[in-house]
Amino acid sequence: ALPISWRDGCLKLLDRELLKKGGLTVDIEPRNGEQRSWPAPKDGPLAQALGRKTKTVVDATTGWGQDSLHIFRMGYELLCIERSPVMAELLIDGFARLAQQDWMQHLNLEPPQLLQGNAIELLANLETPPDCIYLDPMFPPKRKKSALAKKSMTVLRDLLGDDQDKEQLFEAALNVAGKRVVVKSPDYAEPLGGKSSQSFQGKLLRYDVYLKL
Repeated sequence: ALPISWRDGCLKLLDRELLKKGGLTVDIEPRNGEQRSWPAPKDGPLAQALGRKTKTVVDATTGWGQDSLHIFRMGYELLCIERSPVMAELLIDGFARLAQQDWMQHLNLEPPQLLQGNAIELLANLETPPDCIYLDPMFPPKRKKSALAKKSMTVLRDLLGDDQDKEQLFEAALNVAGKRVVVKSPDYAEPLGGKSSQSFQGKLLRYDVYLKL
């Protein structure tokens, strides 16, 4: 198991390689190009894929939480699911730090709710179907080893492996979602659910949208 410990006011994941760099933690700051305001404008391919009329979103593959936090900042009502107990601990810490941010307290906002466990099972037990279920499953890398692979993604792959059950997860999401399922995938990957209703292109990735009839 990868070690996690409390350092510099937050929970960090540390292995031998990461010790020198200070460890990995859930980053609650907006990424480059993302708005700091709340709710941030619903711009860009992710917002287009989620849909302007969408209100409730479940991120069934939360990981490091970067897409989740972007979705949250755009004003969607968000529930997060994470399979890895280690990642869930890091997310709990990140969301706790988010709750302490001045802007969160000023606007009286609560951080996203987090469930830890198998998303296929947890989705089936949701009391109310969300408008949208968002999936960002692990796909095998295009090349066996990439010098560009970020350490955070390498760690996530070590914890979760390639999601062998992503097809079953997609089917579970399609059964439960009220209006749509959005699948984020690398641009080289085949669409997870076959031909999509819509697709929005990002940088080296795309968002495939499957609308419920």
